[in-house]
Order: sequence, then C-alpha cells, then structure tokens
Amino acid sequence: MSRTTYFLQLYFLFAILFSLAACKEADPCETIICLNDGICDGSGNCDCPLGYMGDDCSQMDFTEIQALLDNGIPPKVLYENGVSPEDMYGKTYAEGLIFYLDITDGTGMVAAPASREVVGNWGCYGLDIAGLSNVYFPTADIDGEVGGRIGDGISNTDSILANCFIGDIAADLCRDQGADWYLPSVAELNLMYVHLDQNGYGDFKDVRYWSSTEFDGGTAWVQKFYDNGGRQGNGKSNYNFVRPVRNF
Repeated sequence: MSRTTYFLQLYFLFAILFSLAACKEADPCETIICLNDGICDGSGNCDCPLGYMGDDCSQMDFTEIQALLDNGIPPKVLYENGVSPEDMYGKTYAEGLIFYLDITDGTGMVAAPASREVVGNWGCYGLDIAGLSNVYFPTADIDGEVGGRIGDGISNTDSILANCFIGDIAADLCRDQGADWYLPSVAELNLMYVHLDQNGYGDFKDVRYWSSTEFDGGTAWVQKFYDNGGRQGNGKSNYNFVRPVRNF
C-alpha cells in the first residue's frame, strides 16, 4: 500500500468518525426526558401539554383547571394546591359539571350536562313514601331538614324507587342514566342553581326542576330556576324538568 493510499484511507476513516460524532451531537433531545406526555421540540426543550409547565413538564399549571381535570387530577388535589372550589364549579369532571366540593375529604357532586336533562312527574301521587322524611312548609331551614340536606339525594332516590313502582318518574329517569345517578335533594338542587346556573353554567332552562325531597303524600319540592330561585311544593303528578346528579 502506498503512503498516499494509506493517508487517504486514514482521512476517510476520520471523516466518517467525525460525521458520526457530529450527527450524535446534533440530537439535543437524546438525553431530554419530558414528563406528562410532553415532547422534546428538537432544540432540547420540552413542549408541554396544556395543564403542565416547567423544563421537563413536571409542574402543574393551575391556570388550566379543565385540562388538569381532563388529565385525571382530582379536585381535592387542585384545592390543596390553591385552586378554590368556586374556580372548579362548572368544570367538567366525572361525566358532569362540578357544583359541590367537600374540601375535607375531596368528595363532591356533578350535575349531568344539559344533553341528559329529562322531563317527568315525581310519581306516586297520594303515597307518602316509606323511609322518606317529609320536609314541610313553612320551615326555618329547608336545607337542614332530614331529606332536604346535602347528601340526602341518593338515599331519597333509593327510597322512592323502592316504594314507587311507576315507570318513567323523576327518580327513575335519573337512575336510568346509570346506577350512581340520582335525583338531587332540595339543598343539592339549590347548589346547582347557585353555583352553576347563576354563573352561566349548565344551560338550565327558566323552569321548575324536581328535587327528591318530599313534602307529603301529594307534594314534593321543586326549585325555580327563575325569579331568584325560590323553592316551593308542587303536585307529584305534575311534569317538571329533571337534572340527574352523581357523587365523585
């Protein structure tokens, strides 16, 4: 082998090695790890999805509440990081719109979207439902009476369905949405009016909505979503709007 050939081969070898090294150095994303489905943008920086920020997308962006809820972050975690319940009301979570959050244990309630709203009568006119506490009018604290309180809606619904065997009544229409959907108590319904409707969420109509709170054998409580949201008794055979709710 001539000296010229030797140096040419050596030159080409170094050229190849240099090219390989240059190619390797040209990929700034090779050692970059982007969390939470972030993607390295080719210049060594993470392009973070909505709801996350930081060099590696590891930090939650609490200005993007809906995106974080969509990514499975529970409302309690958001609250513990400074997001107020009021900022979560009307956001979509667990197939509905958040209208209540217990900041102690993180449980809460959502109302079904308007597309799942139904119309029906309360059912079993003249029958005082067994196991369902009557909340009479006038009363000093409708929302504080057993059967009308926050948390009573699901047990009210169970009692109605266990004793009223007429199809397509308000409680039945709620349960048709799924095993954990129910007709809200009068206090729960009022929270939907205050936290959702009064803030422009939920596409509620200017009508009466049924609660699961019974007045007596012939009457149950409705919430007006007009005229400042007053509550009143309404004959069980009347047809009113129904918005199912569920717990999370």
